[in-house]
Amino acid sequence: MELRLLAADEWQQLREVRLLALKDSPTAFLADYDREEALEEQDWRLRFVGSQWFTAWKDNRIIGLARVLTVDDRPADERHIESVWVDPEYRQMGVLRNLLRYVVEQAPAVNDWMLWVLDDNDQALEVYKRLGFSEIDDRQALTDGSGRDEIHLRYRSRRRSRTASTLLARTGRVLRIR
Repeated sequence: MELRLLAADEWQQLREVRLLALKDSPTAFLADYDREEALEEQDWRLRFVGSQWFTAWKDNRIIGLARVLTVDDRPADERHIESVWVDPEYRQMGVLRNLLRYVVEQAPAVNDWMLWVLDDNDQALEVYKRLGFSEIDDRQALTDGSGRDEIHLRYRSRRRSRTASTLLARTGRVLRIR
């Protein structure tokens, strides 16, 4: 598995995997497949402004995705994670754990990693809690009239020494898992 950051010129790969994620797990996201499928190149390129798209690759295809955003009115040491998806064929194989570890290691100054999970997505909630995220007292109701809420989760980074991680080997912007 290879972990790396997508560049804006790779907008077509982002489009492909994002549409695949929406088709695979439509109830896990607030976005709509048909609306996103209709987006043009400039719209996809704009998705790189103010955010980073981290990916996990296997056999030259993306098998995992996570978007990281800096939110203007939040502390400088806080980032938000969204649009997280792992190909069903690779779930429960450590892809998400390694992808999120890579995300955290790319931003050593960040202490708090925030994300929202739909309240009916029990599987995702359980996975994030196993990975060290915890619920904070903050829920928000969706405005779509569904009666669903989003649950706010936080992961507090732990500073690790360079020798603490023997699983990871860096190669520029690419991280290869041994």
